[in-house]
Amino acid sequence: MRFKVKKALYPHGTNNDSWQPMNLIVDDDIPCTEINRHLVLLQISKEKPLTTSVYYLCIYLNYLDEHGLEVMDVKMSDIQDFLQELYIDSLPYAGKGAPCSYSAIQDYIEVLSKLYDNLSLRGYKMDESLYTRSQLMMLAPTKGHKKAHVLDAKEHLTMIPYLSYMFRPNQKDTPKSTYVKWYSAEQINAIAAALPLVYRCIFLDTVYVGHRVGGVLSFTMDSVDLYNGTVTPTKSKTGKIHTSYIPATLIEDMRQYLIDVRGNIKTNSNAFFIGRNGKPVTYQAYRAALESARVEVNKKYGWNIEALHTHAGRSTFAAALRTYQLDCRRNGIPTFSDVDFCNLMDWKSLDSLKHYDLINRIHEISPLIKELYSDFDSIVEKNGNLISTEVERV
Repeated sequence: MRFKVKKALYPHGTNNDSWQPMNLIVDDDIPCTEINRHLVLLQISKEKPLTTSVYYLCIYLNYLDEHGLEVMDVKMSDIQDFLQELYIDSLPYAGKGAPCSYSAIQDYIEVLSKLYDNLSLRGYKMDESLYTRSQLMMLAPTKGHKKAHVLDAKEHLTMIPYLSYMFRPNQKDTPKSTYVKWYSAEQINAIAAALPLVYRCIFLDTVYVGHRVGGVLSFTMDSVDLYNGTVTPTKSKTGKIHTSYIPATLIEDMRQYLIDVRGNIKTNSNAFFIGRNGKPVTYQAYRAALESARVEVNKKYGWNIEALHTHAGRSTFAAALRTYQLDCRRNGIPTFSDVDFCNLMDWKSLDSLKHYDLINRIHEISPLIKELYSDFDSIVEKNGNLISTEVERV
């Protein structure tokens, strides 16, 4: 991850003769000056360094970096997307990768509120969506004399605290975890048919190529090559970039999307997937589309899917590919290694493979991408070593 928490000794006092232990945030080993100014104020009178709130800020900064955002440029919707992803779908680098509890979300909101209050007081201009009209008037510069406004104990300079009302205290402390971990072929077809074309392309890419949703949303017009049938995310969690082949059905869907949808929207964005407003599709918009599709397929087919996890498409790809790999091994057919598998999935550890062994899941998805990967070994042989190349073809 780009941002990390580091322990430090902060000098202070008349002659800087006192040293205060603190937890601060670094950006590739370079201190984050503006963030750390805020953290120093919070810790200067503490007997022990802050821990939880500093790590919460670090997680937030890494989330923004993952989505190409800077802390000063966010909109309220970006902060909302961050909190909802933590609460509903989780982040692999937040805690143990499980969805956050209601109380943890409230703590995140308090931490972010203090940060943006501090930045506002220091004169940084953030997006107007973070403020009410009265807050904007209070912060606006004036040429004449302006009577001082004394903040109440519970008064804030941004609207961030209002986000707490989106997470009701009468909800279960831990969100439901009963969701589809991987799809059957029948479910894939039904869900894809229920999604608008732009979201169908995103969904099918996660299923048939195994990208994270963030990776798919990072596609640009330059990184999608429908003539050769390849896609290349411009972002990944580990920094490794894979150029992947996509099946013919997805190529056709993407071509149709370019002609029928994107071609009719005025936009200056280079993002491949854009919404009706001409701006790049957001994670939250995709998640909302999945929820609408869930309701539709449940009603149409009499299913009882309680939630469609955005990660389930990628899990389906991994489970199907693991089945193919193990079948080849049982039949004595040369195939790719576990290290190849982890590099393809952008995993940091071989331990992640255990979740996709046959004993842990249903077997019905094994023929899911058999046609696409029936000549996988010839593709590997043709394109050379998957690991050592700077751009890996799979």
